[in-house]
Amino acid sequence: MLRALLAASLFLGGCVTAHADQPSSAGLLTAAQGDLPGFFGCLRDHKIAIIGAHRGGPLAEHPENALRTFEFTTSLAPVFLEADVQQTADGVLFMNHDNHLDRNTTGEGLVSETDWKEIADLKQRDPTMQPVDVTPPLLSDVLDWADGKALLMLDTKPSTVPAKVLKVVDDAKARDRVFYLAYTIDQALGYRAIDPDAILAMPIFDDSYFDAAEAAGLLNDKLVAMVRVANVAPDFVEKVAATGATIMSGTYGRPQAPDAVYRTLKDAGAYDEMVGLGAQLLVSNRPRSAAEALLSHADYASKLKVCGVGS
Repeated sequence: MLRALLAASLFLGGCVTAHADQPSSAGLLTAAQGDLPGFFGCLRDHKIAIIGAHRGGPLAEHPENALRTFEFTTSLAPVFLEADVQQTADGVLFMNHDNHLDRNTTGEGLVSETDWKEIADLKQRDPTMQPVDVTPPLLSDVLDWADGKALLMLDTKPSTVPAKVLKVVDDAKARDRVFYLAYTIDQALGYRAIDPDAILAMPIFDDSYFDAAEAAGLLNDKLVAMVRVANVAPDFVEKVAATGATIMSGTYGRPQAPDAVYRTLKDAGAYDEMVGLGAQLLVSNRPRSAAEALLSHADYASKLKVCGVGS
């Protein structure tokens, strides 16, 4: 009963009422597919942002990185999906946030020390730690599901091998509808060595990150720069944006973050502030609420339409 009530409260508190002319997750994908830099640049030019569902937008009975959760979240709000990729001991790529199995699944031990056959039939756990009757999806399953439905940012954990990730993406003919989160310069260069046009997200938290990315030749319109826009000087955001990079920021992780303070549409300004600080992509633990806040502005849908969403 408690889990059912939690699911209902989250649904009602962050549900976006659907209309025929309202932006959709599929509409975001259609606008972005084939020219992510152009789409992100349009968002920047029109000073608007789109929402990313962190780990797919989990809630009761909807685990992190589960196909069930991806389907549910994208049916309720216009978002892209941030999804986590891990690599098993025998080189299989599947969806899981942690580098161990205990929190996200009914299994135990390190992912890197476990073969896929020992993981395939595990149940995924929801945020209440209860097992749900769904199993961890393969990366290939997610790419197939997302075709025509959602833009994906693949948070490829440091243990994953870029060549393996790109092979699975290529097999799914998904190269023009995904971008990748890399944690290090070496990981980013691993992607670029194989696919020079790969769109990469990576931390650009301060001048030291900026200088390292610049020296590696990564600062351009194919970079999504992870910047904590509320914690840095405006001129730093401007410096990063001047390279052509897209600015992405999280809406969680601090007491006054938008995800923490948003209750009703009267609080929409919490998300607006981050857009005003220069972010084009807002990754949220409350994607339904964040999308609701942005959609509350009368001109939001029309600005997205200029960028090809729903046109």
